[in-house]
Amino acid sequence: MKFLVYFTISAVVLFLSYRISLSKALVCSALAGVFILIRGLKAFPYESMIFALAINALPFIADRFRKDFDQHKELMRARFEEVKARYEDLMRQDNGEIESNLEREKKLQQVLSLYEISKDMSRCLLLEDILNIFSSTVRKSFRFRSTRLVLLKDSKDIESVYQIELGQKIGKVNPDSFDNELAVIMTEEKKVVSLFSQVESRLLKRLAIIKDFETLVAIPLFVEERIAGILYIENIPRPYFENFIILGSQFAIQFQKVILYEKVQEASITDPLTGVSTRRYFLERLREELRRSMRRKTNLSFLMLDLDNFKEKNDRFGYLVGDVVLKEIAKILKSNLREIDIIGRYGGEEFVIALTDTGRDGALQAAEHIRENIESAVFKAYDEVASSTVSIGIAVFPENGANTDSLIESSNRALYKAKETGRNRVC
Repeated sequence: MKFLVYFTISAVVLFLSYRISLSKALVCSALAGVFILIRGLKAFPYESMIFALAINALPFIADRFRKDFDQHKELMRARFEEVKARYEDLMRQDNGEIESNLEREKKLQQVLSLYEISKDMSRCLLLEDILNIFSSTVRKSFRFRSTRLVLLKDSKDIESVYQIELGQKIGKVNPDSFDNELAVIMTEEKKVVSLFSQVESRLLKRLAIIKDFETLVAIPLFVEERIAGILYIENIPRPYFENFIILGSQFAIQFQKVILYEKVQEASITDPLTGVSTRRYFLERLREELRRSMRRKTNLSFLMLDLDNFKEKNDRFGYLVGDVVLKEIAKILKSNLREIDIIGRYGGEEFVIALTDTGRDGALQAAEHIRENIESAVFKAYDEVASSTVSIGIAVFPENGANTDSLIESSNRALYKAKETGRNRVC
């Protein structure tokens, strides 16, 4: 029974030592010690004193243990926070890697898409075809206000402008003051220009005066180290600048190929000096027109022109002046004929003309008009002043021939007749 009492008192003091402050626990242990001494000092003096001292030591032991426990708890909490921070950091890194991988995958898909677009454009040999592919891609991939392709002539003057807008077809538009100023800037800079309204720059100031815009990306298009065009987009979000530049660079490569191809094609069908058709190309077109005239049962007139005494003029003024005379006469021929008529340079100073849907009366009238204009023209070249006349022979399908050879032969006979009867006339 005595042991049970002592145990109960010790348990209560120990419990209170954990629950209350040290000073209050000491008061409780002192009261418990006094109680034990009063009750058992006479019967068990030594045991009672020892137990009373033990009871009074319990608050100190409990307080020390509590402090150690609190310190250990704080240490464990600190370690937990450290582990938690490391875990959260690893989770952030993992999420960052996932986002980075998603971004890489997205960029890879964009690169593959651009590669496929580039392959599609590489199969095209016409500007309209690559422009259609580019336009479709821009509309699907970007948000923008307007995209324009500005074609330049001699790196200064604007030749034509194509415009791409959301929900509309590609169309030719007239160049405006913004196009002209941008052409001047790109000719000066000769590199990609990226502008946005939040960052001041001298180029932004020059362009913002003309038109209000949020962002602008302009890409120069080079052909044989000369700026032949400008591709630019307005109000595209800044995060898409790089993607548009990549797409524009692919377009620039294909644009150069197409323009060079057109030049090669033009060189094969156009006389480099006079700008009219070459002899071979003219004869191909003449055969096509003859077949068409046969089907429709209409007339076609063939004119052969020869400049009078041209060799003598070459000997007198030189070949450079003679070349200028040939160029100017080619311009006169173009200005006096319809767009559907065909003009070619047959040889040295000889030109040939095919007048579609034209009989002899119409051919005589057109030939006489050409002869008069050439006769009245004055050609100035290299400090020299020259003039010229022309003799013209006419042949008409089908009365003078049913094929190219017979028409050429017939017109050639008429030309010699004009020469023999005094030159500067139409026969």
